[in-house]
Amino acid sequence: MNLSNIFSTLDSQIPIVALEVLSPEEATIIQWLTTTAQEKLTLPVYFWNLGVSTLEQCLIAVDGGLVFKPVPDYKKPPLADPLIFIFDCINSFDGAGVFILGDVHPFIGKNSPQLSWDILTRVKNLYHRLKPTEKRIIFLGQNIELHESLVRLIPYCEVPLPLVEQIEEHLQSYLQYLLESAQEQEVQFTVSLAAEERETLARAALGLTLEEISDFLRLTVKERLSRNGIVIDATVTPLVVKYKTRLLAQMGIEL
Repeated sequence: MNLSNIFSTLDSQIPIVALEVLSPEEATIIQWLTTTAQEKLTLPVYFWNLGVSTLEQCLIAVDGGLVFKPVPDYKKPPLADPLIFIFDCINSFDGAGVFILGDVHPFIGKNSPQLSWDILTRVKNLYHRLKPTEKRIIFLGQNIELHESLVRLIPYCEVPLPLVEQIEEHLQSYLQYLLESAQEQEVQFTVSLAAEERETLARAALGLTLEEISDFLRLTVKERLSRNGIVIDATVTPLVVKYKTRLLAQMGIEL
């Protein structure tokens, strides 16, 4: 399964899929899933993870941002197991929807020390019970390895890292956003990048997520702020390489 056909998969009575995404991109992917589910399936989208511990509806604000709205009917008893409760809640949910469950995979993962046979069984039961309904589940997280009993049931796909063209497009739009923000604060902001220099910058950023590139740009703007304003030019390219090297080193990866 590819990311592009995740919703056609869900629409074909396959009720559960797994989507691997790097942590920095989770919010971006949830926003995309919310928008696309509403367009292609005309279904509301809900989000849950152990950290949130409540069920939230995902909404797109007027400005295009992602908004989480708690579902008032979701009331977990104090002593109830949160994972078991959310599965029971989805099973008995009166309505339709796409339920994004974050970081559940360790409890249904291959060789995972947190593997729960109770949860595993409930997932298999849900798979068959949700088929004739309009309720769908997306397991979202990083380093997903499903238990062998689920591999042939639950389609899996990985959100790929952005290509050069996608990075170039993101650079252009995000630098424009930073320019407008600087103008609102009456700060001089100059982008001095020829087409070849922009492409070189994009190639240097390969291996980063779009969110990490945004973080880098914001950090660079903060560090370059002076009385004369901010200048983004070709000297930023070696800085993004340094930034990427540091991030990868934290994960034990060497360039």
